[in-house]
Amino acid sequence: MENPRVLAFAGHWRGGQWLSDVACKFDSHLVGMAAVGLVARNRPHHVALCIANIAARRTTSMIYCAQSPAGLASDIRALQLPVIVADECDWSDEALCAAREAGTMAISTRDTSADVAIEVLADVRGDEGNAGESNVALQLLSSGTTGSPKRIDLSWSSISSAVENAGAAYAGSDAAAPQIMVHPLGNVAGLAYAVPPLVFSRPLVLLDRFTPLGWAEAVRDYRPKRGTVPPVGIKMVLECEFPDDWLASLDLVAVGGGRVEPELQEAFERRFGVPVLTAYGATEFAGVIANWSLAEYREFGLRKRGSAGRASAGVTIRIVDEGSGHPLAPGKTGILEAKVARLGDGWVRTTDLASIDDDGFLFIHGRSDGAINRGGFKIVPDHVAGKLRTLEGVSDAAVVGIPDERLGEVPVAVVERERDATLSISGITRRLRDLLPAYQIPVEIRILDSLPRNASLKISLDEVRKLFG
Repeated sequence: MENPRVLAFAGHWRGGQWLSDVACKFDSHLVGMAAVGLVARNRPHHVALCIANIAARRTTSMIYCAQSPAGLASDIRALQLPVIVADECDWSDEALCAAREAGTMAISTRDTSADVAIEVLADVRGDEGNAGESNVALQLLSSGTTGSPKRIDLSWSSISSAVENAGAAYAGSDAAAPQIMVHPLGNVAGLAYAVPPLVFSRPLVLLDRFTPLGWAEAVRDYRPKRGTVPPVGIKMVLECEFPDDWLASLDLVAVGGGRVEPELQEAFERRFGVPVLTAYGATEFAGVIANWSLAEYREFGLRKRGSAGRASAGVTIRIVDEGSGHPLAPGKTGILEAKVARLGDGWVRTTDLASIDDDGFLFIHGRSDGAINRGGFKIVPDHVAGKLRTLEGVSDAAVVGIPDERLGEVPVAVVERERDATLSISGITRRLRDLLPAYQIPVEIRILDSLPRNASLKISLDEVRKLFG
């Protein structure tokens, strides 16, 4: 019998037959296509397109929707794809003109709840759209926190392995409990939460975007066992006013993609009685490579605050010296490297500074490529930002380096004030003198009501840097 509760969006459930029918409608327009660009939004028909592409082994190249018409047009020209699918709101005159210039078929979509309208706006593709099957399953964009997002190719085998690994999380759990997806479909976190539930026949609830109240209402209404929020979401949920028992169905909340301050983690667990399990991963790894199990967290969680957990199944991690590449002893800080079975048998070097303790728990300390060299003194921006976050009235903070004629580079900072808080630059600087060596104190600090963020709610360091010219 048809399952009518497969995918929910805006309070309305779609069944498996609906997804299959919409996938077939897309297929009728994509015959012979080797690659499809998707201006990705958290929409049921976009999930259906991903299903259709996976079934046909077509490459899906994700394009961010959260950009200006000029930015989207620039992406279309640069990608030179045979076809791009986007909702009608994303097909501006500028984007459509770019598609025609690039020789790209433009397909517009509109979800009417009962059906999906698909319209070809420009059919100008050439024979190059009929290339053979590619080994690339997905072209995903990195988060772009330190600059422009990079497009990363992921193979069919790596995606298949990632889905299988994710399936282990469902073992022995309630098959009727849904997964609530808050991450953008176009990045690795979004796909990691969207695809496995459908593969393993678990209900999926799509949220258009993350808001603390919207997420809490979804947990209340759909009763999931496992929740997920972006790192900044922990603080946002804590500051949101709603009855604590709305989250009563949750056994845990998983957080990946960034650091959660231990104080916030503890405050969340005290208020809601729900463990917060952090993880570490990246687009290049096709998902998570270090995480906590609930059993590990019950045993070690209080003693290992700030850790991203242990290496995931099929993953080996180590810390190496940045210069020589030699492995470092437990507790020493260096560059994180990982060997991930789904990607092959070689070590992959990251740009993250990290350490691994005697029990195998991973701690991330910042990015090596963001280190600031102030006249020979090295400054880790995340360390300084962490001190800023401890100050009363500061909700969040970011630190970047800017050029300086005398010292080469100097640190600057932006802080996000808490609601109704009174902050002054002189007061912040004065308090930092008690927490940091003089050379680590930012030469300029700006106070904002909200920090610039990308679609994943990560702070955009590129936009922060632009604030200082």
